[in-house]
This record gives sequence, structure tokens and C-alpha cells, in this order.
Amino acid sequence: MLALFGSAFRLQLVPVIIPVAVIQAVALWWRRSHPAAVLGVIVATGLVWWVAVPSREPGSPALIFAVYAVSVYGTGRFRLWVAVMAMILTAAAIALLLLDNLAATRDLLPAGATSLVAWVIGDYVRSRRQLLSDVEERHRQEREQAAEAERLRIARELHDVVAHNVSAMAIQAGAARVSGSSPEQALESIERGARDTLAELNKLLGVLRKTGDAPLAPQPSLAQVETLLKPARDAGLAATLRVTGEQRPLPQAVELSAYRIVQEAITNVLKHANATRLEVTVDYRSDAILLTVSDNGSGTTPSTDSTGHGLVGMRERVELFGGDLFTGTSSLGGFTVKATLPVKTS
Repeated sequence: MLALFGSAFRLQLVPVIIPVAVIQAVALWWRRSHPAAVLGVIVATGLVWWVAVPSREPGSPALIFAVYAVSVYGTGRFRLWVAVMAMILTAAAIALLLLDNLAATRDLLPAGATSLVAWVIGDYVRSRRQLLSDVEERHRQEREQAAEAERLRIARELHDVVAHNVSAMAIQAGAARVSGSSPEQALESIERGARDTLAELNKLLGVLRKTGDAPLAPQPSLAQVETLLKPARDAGLAATLRVTGEQRPLPQAVELSAYRIVQEAITNVLKHANATRLEVTVDYRSDAILLTVSDNGSGTTPSTDSTGHGLVGMRERVELFGGDLFTGTSSLGGFTVKATLPVKTS
């Protein structure tokens, strides 16, 4: 439309100029969705205008916008061919200038040079947009990975806490029913386990809801492993704990994972082993912590390929630190779990 006003005084050309200008202006509305087609329309109408007005160079603002749109939104080889054609026109205009053909240079140089500049600017904008899009995509993937890792962590915590306490309550209730003795002690132990389970659930749910009044408590550690044996003892098992090596503070993540592994192994004994004896060994080594939970049960022995949540959770915790997990027959005649968690020494 700007070119229309520049030629408004040539009334005899109005029948040509007005349709061309209108077509170009309307076509530019689709430059983002159909950049190649729009450029074709602009070039075709520009040639018609040039034939109708030979004194006017073929370049125009519409051509600049169309080439820019092709550079930014175009796909495939077409956008590269546009850049090549702009360079050819510019080079040809310079060559004709050196040959003193000023008329041809005046016709070619504006269209070629402005188109080349528009393409370069469009390519820069396209690259910046692609960079921003890649950064956003990378951040989205990182957020999804972080959310997935947190979901798995919460799932492990829920399973370890709830499965252990509920299994202990079930074993205690069953032992009280079979023994036929006074249920007061068993009921007290079951009540305590239920309260502990609810407290742990409240802590986890408080974190999920991000409430400021969520109960805060230190994460459990290996120093509290002895408390894990009480439900087994209440259920009638002869449970013992043996600590070897030089006890020392461990990284908090290692402490929590070691505690949860022992907890889950004891839960498996209560649920599956039909055992009367349970041994837990915590071996502090110079570069690792070795956890062993063995029983003399005669129940079904979980295989190392089991897909149960308990063994899966233990494997995940061990793999986080690059450790090893072994499950098999124990020296007591039942099942054993051995987990090695490497500990970096400073």
C-alpha cells in the first residue's frame, strides 16, 4: 500500500497499481501460514507492476516482508533457494555496476539486496526462536524427570512405611488370635503401629500439599534400626541386631536408604517367611555400608526377578548409590537380603 501512495499521481496507472497493491496487502495476511505461496504472489504481482511501470525498480516493501516470512516460517529447501536467488541478484547487480550498466543495476540491486538483508534477519530470528524453544523443551523435560523422581521417592516412602507397619499389625493380631492369650499387649502394639503409620502418612501428605503446618521430624537413620525389630519380637520372633565395624555418621541420603532397606527386608520376613528367627547385621566398612537381613523361615522365597514393590524399591534405593543387592538362601536356612551401599570418603 505504501507503493500505491508513491505512484498516486500517475492516474493512468491506477487501474494496474490499485489491484496489485491490494493483492499484495491481502496476501501478506497469510505470510506466516503459507510463506512460500505468499512470496510467489508478491513476486508475480511485482513483475506485473514492473512491466506496467518500467521506471520503477521491482523491489517493494511487500517483497521484503514476504522474504522475511519465508526465512522465519518457511520449511525445507525452498527457504534456502530464496537466499541463493537473493545472493545471485545482488551479485549480478554488482557485476553489471562494474560493467557500467547502471540501468540494469538500478533494477536488480534494490530487490536483491533488500531481499538478502530480510532473509538474514529472518534467519537470525528463526535461530533465536529455535534456541528458546529448545531451552523450554529441555526445562520441561527436566521438570518432568524431577516430578517422576519425586513420585518414585514418595511411592517408596509410602510403601516402606505403610507396608512395614501394617504387616507388623497383621502379624501381631494373628499371633494374639492363635495364642489365645490376653490381647491387651497385642492391641497396644497394634494401636502404636497404627498411630505411627498415620503420623508418617500425615507427614508425607503435608509435604505433597505444601502446607506450612506439616509436622516436621528428623529422617530415620541406622541408629534407629533397633526399633524396627520390636514388631518382629512382638510377633514372637527371636530378633537380633549385630553392628560391626567402626560406627560413624553417614550422608543423610545413605542413612535413610539403609534404614528403609532394612525396614522393607523385615517387612518381607513378617509377611512371607513364617520364620521364628531374624538376624540383622549392619557392617560399617571403610568405603561402604553392608546390610544383611536373614531368617530361618520356610515360606516362599522371593526370586531376584520378582516384580514385587518391596524388592523393586530396595533395588531402586541401592542403584541410586551404585551399590549391589543380593537375595537368596541364608545360613539360617531361610531367606537373606544383602545390600551394599558405597560411601564416599573425604
